[in-house]
Amino acid sequence: MSAEVVLSETAASLLVQSKIPPLNPGDYRSHDEPADSGQGGYLSEAKVVPIETQRDETDQLLVDFDGPEDRSNPVNWSTGRKWAIVILLSAVNVIANLATVMCIPAVPQILKEFGSTNTLYKVILVSVWELGEAVGPLFTAPLSEIFGRAPCYNAANFVFIIFSIACAVSSNLPMLVAFRLINGIGDASIALNPSIVSDMFIQEERGFPLAMVGFPPLIGPVAGPVIGGYLTEREGWRWAFWLSAIAGGICELGFLAFFRETYKPTILRKKAHALRERTGVQGLHSKYDHDRSETGCYTLRRAIFRPAQMLAKSSIVALLAIYVSIIYGFLYILLTTITEVFESTYAFTQGEAGLAYLGLSLGMVTGVLLCALTSDWWLKRQAAVHDGELKPEYRLPPMVLGGVLIPIGLFVYGWTARSHIFFIIPMLGTATLGFGFFVTTIPLNAYLVDAYKVHAASAIAATIVMRCIVAAVVPLAGPPIYNNLGYGWGNSLLGFIALALVPLPILFMLFGERIRKRSSVEIIT
Repeated sequence: MSAEVVLSETAASLLVQSKIPPLNPGDYRSHDEPADSGQGGYLSEAKVVPIETQRDETDQLLVDFDGPEDRSNPVNWSTGRKWAIVILLSAVNVIANLATVMCIPAVPQILKEFGSTNTLYKVILVSVWELGEAVGPLFTAPLSEIFGRAPCYNAANFVFIIFSIACAVSSNLPMLVAFRLINGIGDASIALNPSIVSDMFIQEERGFPLAMVGFPPLIGPVAGPVIGGYLTEREGWRWAFWLSAIAGGICELGFLAFFRETYKPTILRKKAHALRERTGVQGLHSKYDHDRSETGCYTLRRAIFRPAQMLAKSSIVALLAIYVSIIYGFLYILLTTITEVFESTYAFTQGEAGLAYLGLSLGMVTGVLLCALTSDWWLKRQAAVHDGELKPEYRLPPMVLGGVLIPIGLFVYGWTARSHIFFIIPMLGTATLGFGFFVTTIPLNAYLVDAYKVHAASAIAATIVMRCIVAAVVPLAGPPIYNNLGYGWGNSLLGFIALALVPLPILFMLFGERIRKRSSVEIIT
């Protein structure tokens, strides 16, 4: 279809009588569209139909993309351009994941410098970051659905850089903890990366790139402690934060140079604004502006509260959030205690302790590869069987496998570590847990992106908030559990909880559609 600009008969007559020439591409292109794209003006092939208004008799002129091949639509960008952005997003996520755990090996040196003997700070410095990651998406996700992905991502990146520097120059522990909290708020990748991928790729092609932007958390648990351990030994603990600031600054330069707006409502609003400026016809507006009578404050307030409303009004979002939060809690207990386990049980040095994360990351790599290779294939296969319908629930089968493997990994890790069995064996237990974790979280994000479309960022933010709060609080229970129950029964306790949750992914897959359709959350396509 040609440009979906829907004009009332009266407005069309005015435009024809005024003989307004078609716009040149440079008159309306957003900064993500090359000037020589060769696209025609918005009104050059406008479709004219009379429509009725629900509020008054003001003419309604809806601005859409210029047909299915419009190059200003991110879905139609070149493959190279889209994958360059995927790589850039992944790089930012790598830095954030490194920053999460890179300071863990530095904790003894930090405590020594500040004259503290409280080893709980090893957990606090990770947990407070997670609290920051819980707060950040409450703003970055809904604000990106008003102002666009680019300004929100850039603003968050600047927060990350500034407070990484602040952590590096901290003069006491409370200051470091406070700056670490704000540092976590500056991680936009956790909420916006899957949403940006959904902006650029059609549903049956986004499974692979979603798995790829989920890949960076593999690097954090392995490279973070290794880099942090050796960097702390050679240069001191402050360089763990200086490195985050430098790497974040390099990524932000890449963003400023190459990243372009991907959120379709924002792109279309810019087009509508350009048309109003060019033609003087104030009735022109984006097809996503459903209620132009709303005030800016009301729109902002509604967007900010959207993640909370999704948790309250969408049962499937709430259930998925609870499930993934518990899984995340297990993972962070391991992340915050694995160094101590291998140092005390297998006499690893501070530098070698980082290598204990290799098993966890090996499992994560395998989980990402499984999701990358099967997600789109399974979606298309199921659609072919069910008359071409692309249901979001077709993304969920890997979660069933993950639900079974997570308790197995916890049992193997706990009892082999307790029995001082060769260190490779408990690493295999953590590998099983890492695999189960990723075949749970990647399908979850793909499901939310497919189900909630334009508001996918808010749906993902709703799950992130809950899981980050749990990931911040639950690791605090790790040391007492291991001290009182030991590694065997301590991990078994977690394993029994995970075992009780095994039926949930099966229920999501079988009844998710029914639960989702009962939701009162409005879904805009």
